[in-house]
Amino acid sequence: MAKKEFKAGLYAVISGVIVAVVLVLLTIFAFTTRYTAFKPEKVAQTYVDTIVQSGDGYNAYKNTLVSKNQKYGDFIINAYMLPYVNDGDDVKQAEFVGKGSEEETKAIDTVYETMYDYYIELINTYGYDDYDSIFSNYFAKLSEVRKEVYGDDFMNTDYMFGAFEANVSAYGRSLTGAEETLAADGKTVLQEATKGIYQEMYGDDYKFTATVKECTALSEDEAKAYVAEYKDRITPVAQSGEAKADEFGLEDRTYEKKILFFTQKKSDNKKSDMISALEKLDCSNDITAVDKCVIEVALADGTVVATQELYVVQIGNSWYVDNTNVDTSALYLAK
Repeated sequence: MAKKEFKAGLYAVISGVIVAVVLVLLTIFAFTTRYTAFKPEKVAQTYVDTIVQSGDGYNAYKNTLVSKNQKYGDFIINAYMLPYVNDGDDVKQAEFVGKGSEEETKAIDTVYETMYDYYIELINTYGYDDYDSIFSNYFAKLSEVRKEVYGDDFMNTDYMFGAFEANVSAYGRSLTGAEETLAADGKTVLQEATKGIYQEMYGDDYKFTATVKECTALSEDEAKAYVAEYKDRITPVAQSGEAKADEFGLEDRTYEKKILFFTQKKSDNKKSDMISALEKLDCSNDITAVDKCVIEVALADGTVVATQELYVVQIGNSWYVDNTNVDTSALYLAK
């Protein structure tokens, strides 16, 4: 897999523009998702298109049942990040953090690059159909790498998302290529121009189009049987929260925190939050209809490069991809 040519440390220090762009993208996503969710074929098409355009199985989950009963980010925090969160008042960060120094830039680059190699390894080994293995292994490794590079025990959710999403973006750029990006000074190169793997495979002017070839509603009996099978698949996962929390030694606790001249009682419910996050994955009682969809991904000349079959389910007026019953390996074209 091609290595990224990206100055992650500098990019992290000059973060104001990134925050603004992220807010704009989140607004666009919220607007488009609100309307695509009403059509089963559009949900299926968006899910496939998100993966195939830049290998982004991570963000594709926003179209699935994982995001039905909870925000996708909250699910990742509560089900996977909590065991490593260590950002209390008594946990000090390395002295160079927040200084914008060369030492900080080097530390960020080292962590991002080390984790990028590991991210590629996870993608090639598991793929996002097994998101549990992706997230579980990634954040455990990130905790180790942070300690090695920074020499501190600090970890919070912003730091974890920052590293993970930087790797997701870098992987996408390795596939699609990237144009040169300059900092606000008009001179400093944040992103060097690169040629992506897709360009090498399909030509510089390649273009993927995901088209729904078929979207068929299951009969009432077929849908009922499908939901029963879905419940069998999701129940062990939804009920695994307590055992998982106990494995990490997570507990609910109440403690006192001093704020200026006052003492305030605070709650830390890591165990309950993990249990709840996994329990919310079970949507079996809410599904009212099921469609089977087939999506083709083709180049501009009509050459089909991938075909994806999946099931979408209806809850209320919205449709979601059933991520418990799909194999997206064919969409990772670079493999």
